[in-house]
Amino acid sequence: MHTQRRATVRPFRPEDRGAFLDLYEAVWGTRKDEEWFEWRFAANPYVEEVPMVVAEANGELVGAEPCLAVPLRAGDASALAFQPADWMVHPDHRRRGLFTEMTERLLDRYEDGPPDYYYNFPSAAILPGLQSFDWREVGTLSTHYRVQDLSRLAAARSTEKPQWKAAAGLGHLAAPVVRGLTSLSGGGADPPGEWTVARHMTTPTETLVDLYESSVPETVHVRRDPRWYRWRLANPRWDPTTYVVNDEHGTPVAALVAVAHGGRGESDTAGPRKVSVLDVVPADGSAPTASYEALLSAVVADADDADVLKCAGASLPRSVLRRYGFRSDDEFPLSMVSTPTRLVVRPTVVDGEDNADAGSDTGDRVDPGGSERWRLGTVDLTAPENWSVQLTGQDLA
Repeated sequence: MHTQRRATVRPFRPEDRGAFLDLYEAVWGTRKDEEWFEWRFAANPYVEEVPMVVAEANGELVGAEPCLAVPLRAGDASALAFQPADWMVHPDHRRRGLFTEMTERLLDRYEDGPPDYYYNFPSAAILPGLQSFDWREVGTLSTHYRVQDLSRLAAARSTEKPQWKAAAGLGHLAAPVVRGLTSLSGGGADPPGEWTVARHMTTPTETLVDLYESSVPETVHVRRDPRWYRWRLANPRWDPTTYVVNDEHGTPVAALVAVAHGGRGESDTAGPRKVSVLDVVPADGSAPTASYEALLSAVVADADDADVLKCAGASLPRSVLRRYGFRSDDEFPLSMVSTPTRLVVRPTVVDGEDNADAGSDTGDRVDPGGSERWRLGTVDLTAPENWSVQLTGQDLA
């Protein structure tokens, strides 16, 4: 790739799709197709354009900063957030200030809204750059894993993270990690008998929304509405299953959405076969504990050929996760081989300017003045205990 000319930063254009996918492959080492791009960026129901700026040099894209539009809610207060995702700079154009230029252009472009906020989960490498643009680190989110085939998991992850490579390749380091992780796969329990679980291959959107609305969390979370589920679960690479638990009268009490991905079935995704618990409602954990146990029992039973099961810590009561063999990545032994999921946040306006007229169709506006910029309703966005983000609200593609 030629590098003699300085890159130009500009908004994304529809004709950039192919070049974006080429850049994605060059940076991340995997090929995505037009259908994936259409779902991930173009079909988002909360914005009319693809929120993205790109850097172009010599007629080629050499950088891109796209965002996903995500509706947030805390109690009765709602807002629209942008979640930066897939930010990238071609290796030949790094260390030339493109990250700074693109981020400045992105923030300037949307300074009048939408969005109301930005939030995302940056790597350690990108975190300082975001902090220089007033993102604040909230804390880390826990992820829980049930490891069922350690050998395949360690072999696959050894090519991804130095920690896993060490665990797989060095006997004196691997031994305690292997013993600890292998012990996780033995967890399990008989499902509660007073509940029935129905499996749905077609997402029962109305049921999911009704269960969500039955007990809305007071913490910051993704607001579930029909648009959200129809878009978020339409990933062309997914075939999600919805589990609905009913009481003795046949009334839905709680539901869980899970998806199998990875493994040999995906031509461009080497590695272990994973089953991810994407979403659980009610989202505040208010359903009877036994109903959550019935859901997770059904998922574990269906995922007996998976190498690992994954679930956000905010999805299910920790006691239920432990009962079924899940352990948190912020606890030993997983803490030895995991990378924390950092959560950062930034209001659209951080100085004294007033953005009260910024457009948003997602509900009540927050007070734009002073420290209230860092609140959603009355909820402090910088306090980690005030966030409940499941995998559907994270950058899982």
